[in-house]
Amino acid sequence: TYSRGPSSGSEAKAKKGRSSRSSRAGLLFPVSRVDRQLRRGHFAERCGAQASVYLAAVLQCVTQKTMDMAGKISKKSKQQRISPSHLQTAVRKSSLLRQLLQGSVPRCRGRAVPQSRRVASPSKKKKTTKSKKR
Repeated sequence: TYSRGPSSGSEAKAKKGRSSRSSRAGLLFPVSRVDRQLRRGHFAERCGAQASVYLAAVLQCVTQKTMDMAGKISKKSKQQRISPSHLQTAVRKSSLLRQLLQGSVPRCRGRAVPQSRRVASPSKKKKTTKSKKR
């Protein structure tokens, strides 16, 4: 006979409560919301199950580092609250954050990049000395 009810072995086990994907991954950022935005954005035809977990983890890491730096800056200025100017200073000071938020892609270092060189111009001291001799 086939019964659809729980077997005797699973009765002894405690029922698992529902847990969010964020708590299972150990994150504070919402994995399900990131997943929904990835699917709605049509960035790709298919989206893996772990892509949203990874992206939520990256967003949390970037936010944590930014807020940590802004907190240190606010302590230096003897303020208890983080203001937008503290966040802006934190982004300006960190080269990696600046690169990430400006969207600039690092250039390939394979070829030499021509640098502008300063052209020597006649100094003003020489002109003043000639005028004094007259």
